[in-house]
Amino acid sequence: MSAPPFERYPLLMQPFYSPRPWGGTRLAETLHKDVPRENGPYGEAWELSDHPDGRSTVANGPYAGRLFGDLVREYPRMMCGTERAPERFPLLVKYIDAAEDLSIQVHPSDATAPAGERGKTECWYIMDCAPGAELIYGLQPGVDAERLREAVRANRVEQVVRRIRIRPGDFVYLPPGTVHAVLGGTLLCEVQQASNATYRLWDWDRKPARALHIEESLAVADYSGQPQLKPVAVESLEATREWVTLVRNDYFEVRTARWEAGELSENSLPNPHGLILNVVAGQGSLKVEGQPPQPLRLGQTWYLPAGLTEWALEAASVEQPVDEYLRVVLSESLELS
Repeated sequence: MSAPPFERYPLLMQPFYSPRPWGGTRLAETLHKDVPRENGPYGEAWELSDHPDGRSTVANGPYAGRLFGDLVREYPRMMCGTERAPERFPLLVKYIDAAEDLSIQVHPSDATAPAGERGKTECWYIMDCAPGAELIYGLQPGVDAERLREAVRANRVEQVVRRIRIRPGDFVYLPPGTVHAVLGGTLLCEVQQASNATYRLWDWDRKPARALHIEESLAVADYSGQPQLKPVAVESLEATREWVTLVRNDYFEVRTARWEAGELSENSLPNPHGLILNVVAGQGSLKVEGQPPQPLRLGQTWYLPAGLTEWALEAASVEQPVDEYLRVVLSESLELS
């Protein structure tokens, strides 16, 4: 029996909530999410996910309650512009609330990932952090596998990693193999390959102790001195009303744009394979030709199915003057083309 006709409209996503020992309260308090009261704290909202460890659902319209991945497999051409559905939608988008330090960790590439899993290339838009906040991002120059192994044995991992300053509005790209850690007090939006492959190198002697993956971490860590990349200060970019590409690689392209209160975007982007829209500052509305406007608010994630091109964004004033603009992050899978 063939599937009923597809109804094309912007899909508001309902996340899967992942409990983490370092999680906080800002998913609920800042992003106004309906976080479960039990089994917390919750550190991650898997906003758009087709990963078996946590799948997101649709929150609005005729497909409310349906798993996002099930719609992709039922309507591959309409959802992502392909005749055959991918085994797993290639991207996973999260909001992360790090009330405490995450483990110092590293992700494998496709070539070094365990069987049945993918590599994990990722990037972060920093939504909020304290003044003087830092991330752990890469290794100090000259650190090789043996020096890193010795640092682990001597509980000196902090001495061989590189720290970088961050501010709200920064964008950070993390290729696989980058030793890294999000540190406490940071709220961010993450776009990544649809993978849950994480190797913990050091976990701050956290109690109760979690498993470490020393040998796996040492095997996949990047010792080349790269990345020596710096965060992109998104808020200082001159172009605010036009889409600016923050990163483009083999897996995804991530863009951003900002509109002042009352401004209306003029969308000129093609949409052959679906677009993921994250509201990372302010509020406004999403307008689609022939459909009622949809209110946009901080922390939402929307999926615009393939072929939905007649849409625009309008920024609205909000109570706090600092947020009298709308900023969104727009992500697109490049593996579906």
